[in-house]
Amino acid sequence: MMHMFSFLAVLLAISITYAAPIQYESKKIFVISQKPTLIPHYMPQAKSATILANVTDPDLSRDSCGSVKMGFRTLWTCRDTAIRVPGTNQFAFVFTNTAGWTDHQQDEAPAIQQGGPIGAGSDGTNSILLMKGPRPTLPTFYPLGPNMCPNSGACDDGTSRWTAWPDSPPMVTDTALNGTVTAYTWVSNNQMVSSSMEPLTPQPSTTLFKMTYTPDLNPDVLPAVSTVDGNFWGEHEIAYGTYGNVVKGEYAYLYGLLHLGGVALARIPVDCVENKSQYEYYVDGKWTSTKPAIDDPAAAVPNAGTTGQGTFYFSDRAQSYVWIGQASISVSADFYISTAPSPEGPWTSPYLLYSGSNGDGDLPSYSLQAHPHMLREYDDGIYLTWTQYFKPSTYAAYVTPLVYVSFV
Repeated sequence: MMHMFSFLAVLLAISITYAAPIQYESKKIFVISQKPTLIPHYMPQAKSATILANVTDPDLSRDSCGSVKMGFRTLWTCRDTAIRVPGTNQFAFVFTNTAGWTDHQQDEAPAIQQGGPIGAGSDGTNSILLMKGPRPTLPTFYPLGPNMCPNSGACDDGTSRWTAWPDSPPMVTDTALNGTVTAYTWVSNNQMVSSSMEPLTPQPSTTLFKMTYTPDLNPDVLPAVSTVDGNFWGEHEIAYGTYGNVVKGEYAYLYGLLHLGGVALARIPVDCVENKSQYEYYVDGKWTSTKPAIDDPAAAVPNAGTTGQGTFYFSDRAQSYVWIGQASISVSADFYISTAPSPEGPWTSPYLLYSGSNGDGDLPSYSLQAHPHMLREYDDGIYLTWTQYFKPSTYAAYVTPLVYVSFV
C-alpha cells in the first residue's frame, strides 16, 4: 500500500505545477494548475497495404511520375516518356517530360478500372488507373531553354543531353472562383552524359515554370505552361522548391537540397512566388532575408526528409506536416516517413512505413511519391506510387504501381 501512495505522489508531482490561492469574495480558494500536456508527434504506422492498380497510358512508357489535383482531375507530370512502336511491345522516341490526367470516382477516390488496352503496365486484364491526355509533342510540357540543344534535349554531339526532369509535382497556389488553377514548378537545368547519366553540372541552375488551367471536359487540354525565369536559382545555389513544397495558409514552404547532404527551407507568400526579393530563408533556427550558401550547415533542417526523393504535405486529419519518400542512398521501394508540427520542425527521425515490390533492373525502384490529394475526408492512410525498372529481357516499359496504405 505504501508503494501505491508513493506512486500516486509521484504522478501528482509530475502533473501539478503549483496550488495557487486566489481571492474569491471573502474566501481563499486553492486552484491546481497543471503543466501543459506535451502533444506527441504524429507517428502513423502501416495497418494494411492494398495494391490497387498500375497508373498508365498503355501506349506510353512513363518514368518518375508525381501528381496534384487540378479541377476535377489529377494531373500527372512525368520524366522520360517513350511512345509504343505500333504493333510491338517496344517503346521509342523519348520525350524528356510529359503530362496527363487521371479521373476520380464520385466519392473522389481514384477511378480504377479492371482491364484496359494492352501496353505499358497493362496486360489487358489487370487493374489500371488510366492516364489520359494528348500524345507527347515538342516542345515538351516543361519546355527546355533556348541554349539546351534542340528542344528534344539531345545534343548534336551525340554524347550529352539536357533534361527537364521534374522532381516534384506542380505546387498549386490559387484556385479562382471560376475554377482556374495557378501553379508553379521548379525544374533543375541538368545536362548529363547520355551513356552514363553523369551530371556535367553538379549543382545546376533552376527554371521556374508557371501553369494556369481552367477545368475542361476535354482530357487533351493540359495546363498552359510559361517560363518565369530560366535562371531563378543560379548554379551552385540551393534549388528551393525542387525537393518538395507545402502550401499552408498564406505561405508556400519550399525545400531544397544542400551540397554534401541536408535539406534547407525557404518560404514565400503564395501571391509572390515570382518575386525573389520577397523570399525568406530558415537559417540557424530563425527566418532571414539573406539566402544561405548551398554548403551552409546552419541552413539544414534536421530530418526534413532523408534527401531521397519524396513528397511533403500537410495532413488536415492529423494536423501535422508529413514527408514520405525514399532513403538517401537506396534503389528500393522502401517508403520512409517523418512528421513535424510545423514546416521548420522539429521533424521526427525518418522511419520505415511500407516496402513495395521492386523491379529487377540496375535501378529496381525509385521516384517514391505520396498522393495526399487522392484521400477522401474519412480516409486514414496515404496513396503511394513508385517507378519499377526492369531488365529489358523481363519487361520493356516502366511500371508505376499505386498502393493504398492504411494507418493505425
